[in-house]
Amino acid sequence: MKNSLAIKATTILSLTTILVGCATITAPFRDPDPRWADYKSWTQVTADEVGTGNPTGFLGGVHMGDEGFREVYANDIALETLMGEAPYNFPEGSVIIKEQYANEADWEAGRKAAHTVSIKVSASETSQKSDWMWADSLKGIAGESEFCAGCHSISELRGQGDYVFTNGDFLRSQAAAK
Repeated sequence: MKNSLAIKATTILSLTTILVGCATITAPFRDPDPRWADYKSWTQVTADEVGTGNPTGFLGGVHMGDEGFREVYANDIALETLMGEAPYNFPEGSVIIKEQYANEADWEAGRKAAHTVSIKVSASETSQKSDWMWADSLKGIAGESEFCAGCHSISELRGQGDYVFTNGDFLRSQAAAK
């Protein structure tokens, strides 16, 4: 009887642990945020030149690293600013999606893309990290990120502005380098 009770208690505890654990891992089962769910219908700003390698010089292992292939999409709110000239100051509601592929074969096949999302949540006269939120997947929840803001602040130091690297000046410089 004691053994049977111990087995039942262990089973219930194990199942409860599994259910609680699964409840915290909801992203794979969540729908993408409506602010970017239809991003494939947006302008693909890298349509003429897919982003590869490490053109900024400090990418490291982020965004699939030096060997990665990247495609960038912008919603209509972000597009005019993104394709313009520095200094950049994106309007509130700007959303930029980066598709990231581990290698050329995955990119060519359109498989295994990871996604990062940048959202301009408030506008200000000067660029501030608090104006932006990031999500680490299409089904992720956007929030503040010291990690993302830390790297993207380098765009400010380089005079590109507003925490965005892929912009008109950058795309034009990459095309001219070819």
